[in-house]
Amino acid sequence: MTDQENNLQTNKRYEELDALRGIAALIVVFFHFTMNRSEYNTVFKLGTTGVDLFFIISGFVIFMSLQKISRGVDFVINRVSRLYPTYWASLTFTFVILISYLIYKGGMNLDKTFIQYLGNLTMFQFYLKIPNLDGPYWTLIIEMLFYISILFLFEIKWLKYLNVIGIVLCSGMVLLTHYYFNISYIKSIIKWIPLLQFLPLFFAGTTFYKIYTKANNLALNYSIIVFCLICQIVQFPYVGRSLNYISWTQYSIMLFIYFVLFVLFVNNRLTFIVNKTTLFLGKISFALYLIHQFISLEFIIPSFHSKLGLNFWIVAIFIDLPIIIGVATFITYKIEVPYSKKMKEKLRTIKGLRNRIRNRQFLKAAKL
Repeated sequence: MTDQENNLQTNKRYEELDALRGIAALIVVFFHFTMNRSEYNTVFKLGTTGVDLFFIISGFVIFMSLQKISRGVDFVINRVSRLYPTYWASLTFTFVILISYLIYKGGMNLDKTFIQYLGNLTMFQFYLKIPNLDGPYWTLIIEMLFYISILFLFEIKWLKYLNVIGIVLCSGMVLLTHYYFNISYIKSIIKWIPLLQFLPLFFAGTTFYKIYTKANNLALNYSIIVFCLICQIVQFPYVGRSLNYISWTQYSIMLFIYFVLFVLFVNNRLTFIVNKTTLFLGKISFALYLIHQFISLEFIIPSFHSKLGLNFWIVAIFIDLPIIIGVATFITYKIEVPYSKKMKEKLRTIKGLRNRIRNRQFLKAAKL
């Protein structure tokens, strides 16, 4: 196979990954549409597991990105420039909607809301003990903790021990949740480090990348995949939020489906999900995930369904969905695409300037 054919094959597989991301975003959206409406939620409540698919995807993508860099600072620049422009734009959009509503209602809690907005700008509001401005933000700290953890292993050159570390930590979590979960400080640790609750999914993502690149022992990697699946299913009654909406059996089935999809993906057998719609949804998935819940549940659906009496599905599909997709598209193409690039260039310029200053200081010290 030629280099060009290899590149085409790789791009095609990445299209599958984008399509998976779009599907995950869409099922989360419909889960939130119907979250408080049991009459519509029989099937869509399974969408609560969409974040699990996102976590597997993150494990794959982040581990892949680390294979393409030589310095940790490049990883930080890539992540910051990828996430923050879209996040800040989505956060500001929700804040403006919320603050406008509060002013309309008489200006109550404006100061508190503004402080909440400032805290949310960091993406570390969880540790600042500041509430999320919108529901989906709860997953962001989990993603950030994973980035920090994997970057730490990269910096100390321990990525080669990732299998051992992952197996030990996942096994430890299963033991803690099953035998010591009633101990208050154990609960506190698990709550304080929420990444632990979904660690098997991120670990599975990194292992799927190894299968994708045919690295190491294939049998070992597939054994780890099964191990990760079992660990996440076993600790379901103790961690995460899905247990508030679906049963253990339902969660197990959904997680099994996600793992099967990824097995197909890494073996180039998932092309049937790739089309213009899923690729488009994959492109706007981050913004769509961030902006959909508050505006949908607090404004669009109540206004058209509860107050005007329109059919719920007409509101959800023909009014709400086009609006949030439109906003997400605007944020993606007018903010994420141009400003992520500009931020990356700016951060690289700053890094280069600091390197030059450091080199000059070193040369000056050497002359002395």
